[in-house]
Amino acid sequence: MIQRLQSVCLFASGIIILLLFVFPIAAYYGDLHVIQFSLLGIKSLAPSVPGEEAIFHPLITMPLIVFVGLISILSISIIFLFRNRKRQLRLIKISILLTIILIVGIFIIYSRIITSQLTVGETFNAGAFFPLISLLLLVLAYRGVKRDDKLVRSADRLR
Repeated sequence: MIQRLQSVCLFASGIIILLLFVFPIAAYYGDLHVIQFSLLGIKSLAPSVPGEEAIFHPLITMPLIVFVGLISILSISIIFLFRNRKRQLRLIKISILLTIILIVGIFIIYSRIITSQLTVGETFNAGAFFPLISLLLLVLAYRGVKRDDKLVRSADRLR
């Protein structure tokens, strides 16, 4: 039922978290390095010196890709469980937990990994705030499903 507010929030959450594939998360500027951190990898934007190795492994962001995929699939598939509100609430809680883990991974773990390897200053781009917006939308969807469940239970008591 796409007309419910929580369904719109869940759909928007799934789409917004998928935007991480398009927008960079952060940029790191230093004397010798200009690094761009996106979901698809950590890339040097400065011209590379011949013979210089890559600073980070190309698959270093694979856990983030897995979390983003799980969150987006879960958020969009929860919409179709509107007849089973208990399962919907449980899956929204799981999605909220995965989003919090993603936020911690981006802002704390990966940020510290990059700044410990290089002496650079960081600036967060638009992509860094998409998981926060997704978390807010998931919390709003949870509240909406909870409100629907409460309404149905009160109607059952009246019968």
